[in-house]
Amino acid sequence: MGNRFLTIPLFGLIINSMEQRENPIFGRKVYFLNPPYAIKTNVVEKLRSLEYETYFIEDIQCAKPILKKNKDSICFIDIDSGFSLSEWFNYIHSFQKDMDLATIYIGLLSQKIKASDKNQFLLKAEIPGGFIMLDEGLDKITEKIVKICEINGAKGRRQYVRLDCKQRKDATLHIEKEGRLFTMKLIDISSCGFACAIGVKEKEIFKEKEVYKKIIITLGTKTINCEAAVFAIKDGLPYATIVMLMMPSTSASTKNIIRSYVFSTLQKDMTDYSIVDDDKTDNSNIFIFEEDPLANINEIEDLAELEDVGDIADTFI
Repeated sequence: MGNRFLTIPLFGLIINSMEQRENPIFGRKVYFLNPPYAIKTNVVEKLRSLEYETYFIEDIQCAKPILKKNKDSICFIDIDSGFSLSEWFNYIHSFQKDMDLATIYIGLLSQKIKASDKNQFLLKAEIPGGFIMLDEGLDKITEKIVKICEINGAKGRRQYVRLDCKQRKDATLHIEKEGRLFTMKLIDISSCGFACAIGVKEKEIFKEKEVYKKIIITLGTKTINCEAAVFAIKDGLPYATIVMLMMPSTSASTKNIIRSYVFSTLQKDMTDYSIVDDDKTDNSNIFIFEEDPLANINEIEDLAELEDVGDIADTFI
């Protein structure tokens, strides 16, 4: 592979960082393949609370089809179960032979691997996401993973993960204005704000920077009441788009409900389009360890403003 990788020390780890690849503006999705329960319920949830677009994949056969649709993602693989270490090595090695998978940033997780076997992976496998031992506290493990995500630009310029709601029937929005209750089509939503569609004639009622104190949003089985200010109004046919930002006073519980809906929906959507990998490559003999290891809305522009506004309180000064 030539000089494709740079060696970077991080928390005592050796990380092979991919050289000459700029971090994408819109960041990278972060996947955990074959995660143990503690990683799925603690580390994944912590990353989501920090607004990293994070998923877990429990079925190994579904991983490659999912990752092929999300090139340049970061994928942390727990190698303590599912395959033997030799098979895991060959599985990881197979990514470099597939043009659609060679761009994936692979990191490895293990709690029980022997030092000699770990060295085999570090020396002979391409793991730009590092090798993280799970024999430390979850806070320390999370800190290491967050740092790796930062180095590899997992967030990009995005500050919040948005969910496209245009085709979702379980996401609704109502705004009270001048004694009238307006029902609007929710276009997308994040814990920072949302966009909605309204008829062109009705858009004149709404003004930029105006604060609305009675907003009712239903997301699945949850209903929240919140306040938000109009950040922008975009003309369009047959609908106008209103971009709104949550007020700084929005409670943590409200943001958590939104975030939970966003990520649970994204997780479900991921499994809906995954298919069983048809790669039947025998993983047993490619490499031998030196030591034997056992609503119909026109397409609407993305809400880039929501991701670049910084401190919401400063937006309306």
